[in-house]
Amino acid sequence: MLRLFTGMRDKTINTVLIFSVAVIFLVSLILSIFILQPSQSHMVEIVQDDTVLYTFDMDQAEDQEFTICYDNGSSNTIRIQNGKICVAGAECPDKTCVSMGELYSKSLPIVCLPNHLIIRFAD
Repeated sequence: MLRLFTGMRDKTINTVLIFSVAVIFLVSLILSIFILQPSQSHMVEIVQDDTVLYTFDMDQAEDQEFTICYDNGSSNTIRIQNGKICVAGAECPDKTCVSMGELYSKSLPIVCLPNHLIIRFAD
């Protein structure tokens, strides 16, 4: 057994500590599985400032790449390929939206904060 403390009182503390760590691990595992579960929806929305710019049915969408340009001069390049959608390029400082990869889960949309762009599964 893990020897963090010694003595009878300390064994109780060890047991509580190990039990707490196990519970935290299990809750984290269950939440991760729930969050990373693939979406059953095939409808995708591209939204900017609560306005839906585009809607695609990913089962029927043709492979394409297009650019969304903004008033501030920046842009996002969106790629649809093999029924998947991603941000292929962006003119923003951190390019987090590009590194997010393909849209996979309803719980994890692709977000470009500088350009206020969200790519998400539709309800």
